[in-house]
Order: sequence, then C-alpha cells, then structure tokens
Amino acid sequence: MSTGSFAGSPLLDLRRKRVVVLEQKAFELIQEKLAAALAEQGFLTPVPMEVENGRAVLFTTGEVGYGLFYEAKEKRFVLRSTTMKNVNEPGTFRQLSVWLFDGKENDLNDAQSIANDFLEIVEGSKRRELVQTAKKKRRKDEENNADPLFFFNRMATVFPELRDEMNEERIVYGQVRPTVFAKEHVAPKVEELAKKYPGSDTLRKLGAIFSDLYAAGDADTRAVIAFGVLNNVKDDGAANAVSALFAEGSDLAKVYPFVRKLIGKKLRPEKVKKEKKKVEARLEN
Repeated sequence: MSTGSFAGSPLLDLRRKRVVVLEQKAFELIQEKLAAALAEQGFLTPVPMEVENGRAVLFTTGEVGYGLFYEAKEKRFVLRSTTMKNVNEPGTFRQLSVWLFDGKENDLNDAQSIANDFLEIVEGSKRRELVQTAKKKRRKDEENNADPLFFFNRMATVFPELRDEMNEERIVYGQVRPTVFAKEHVAPKVEELAKKYPGSDTLRKLGAIFSDLYAAGDADTRAVIAFGVLNNVKDDGAANAVSALFAEGSDLAKVYPFVRKLIGKKLRPEKVKKEKKKVEARLEN
C-alpha cells in the first residue's frame, strides 16, 4: 500500500475523528465546570466566539469577561480575562493559564485537571475582588451617564437592531430624538416581546434595565422610560408582564401604577401666577 493511499485510509480518518471528538468533549467538560462556578459570581451563560484557530466561548458579567479557548494548531487550552468595552464586545484579552492538550495523547482525566486549575484561578479571592470592583465601577459610571442615549444603548443589548435605527435618526435629524425614538422604535419592540415571551429571561433583563436606569437616570431619562416607552405599550397584558419584572421596591415599581393612569390624558403645564402690582400712593401734604 502506498503512503498516499494510507493517508486517506478509512482507519486513519476514523482515528482523526476520534481525536477531534475527544478534544470537543474535553472543551465541553471544562466549559461546564467554569460555567457552574462563574454563575455563582453573576456571570451569564457562555456564548461562542468566532476564532480562526479552534473554538472559544466567553463568560461575562457585562463588565468583565473570561474567555476559554482551545487552539487547535497549538493543541492547547488557554484561559484569558478581559474588561468588556460594552455588553457584547470584549476588550483586549490577558492570558491567565495555558495547558497543552492533544487528543492523541491526553484523555478526559487530563481535561478535568485543566478544569481544576482554571477553577482555582476564577474562584480565587483576588479574581473575585476584581470582578466586584468592575461591577461597582460600572454602576457608578451608569449613575453619572444615565441620559436617554445611554438608556437606548442599554436597550440595544436586548434589541440589537436599535443601533442601526439610532444611526438612521442621526443621519436624518442630526441626533436621536428621545421622545419620538422611544415611542416609535423602542415601545413597539417591548410590547411585542412581552406579548410573545412573557416571563422569559430576555424580558427579565429588560425589567432590570428599566428599574436600574429609572433609579440612576436624570429627569429626561425617567420621562423617556415612563412616558416614552412604558405608556406607549398599549396592550394591558404586555404592560403587566413588563411591570411584574420591575425590581421589588424600586422607584419605578412605586410610580408606575400612577404613571399608567395618565395614558390618554393631556398634561398642561402649571400656570404661572401673575404677581399683583403694588401701587404706592403718595400723599402730598
């Protein structure tokens, strides 16, 4: 048998497939162990990342992230950390730990050892402290920057198409018109989501955004949330599904029932009372 025919033999192909399957199982094992540990720290379900070499997933809180990589050419697992640019975009990754793993030579016991090492890193007190510090910084930044545009950007983490719609607003009008944009673009999406998927994780995330930014936002942001978005959710069932997910005891949960009663009513500005002119009478002797 020639070398060329052996290279394409069914036996060799089967061995290659077994190697690939083992490496995939090793990745899944490590991912599962990390997901369970990081969930306790507030990290979301891992999402796949597009990489040229192998495979990768990202664990994130929205402020910081951990990336699990398997680099197929180098035959190695790598754990990296990053600070998030925004909820969906990681910044520059920093390498935390590297382990060689070749499906021809290693097995799932080796993958378990790698998982244990990665767990020691992410569960360490210093790493936990960094995560909490990043969360506090994010909350502080939100308190200082929670204007209507910031609110719309947060909404775009739930409805990504809002980013393109905001760009169209800027092109046509030179700016995003908060009241109009909230009514015509945000409210319909909120209503549709609440009607189709009440009680879903996505809707829960939306309820948290409303509660957090109503508390941290300026007067314009509060008005946009309450009157621009929520009071333009006309379907009562959808409105109830959204309001049920407001943070218990939050400012928004307290005022929303009263805000809802104002639908359809014209609000007139308070009239400024004119001061009575004082006439000084001069008495001449």
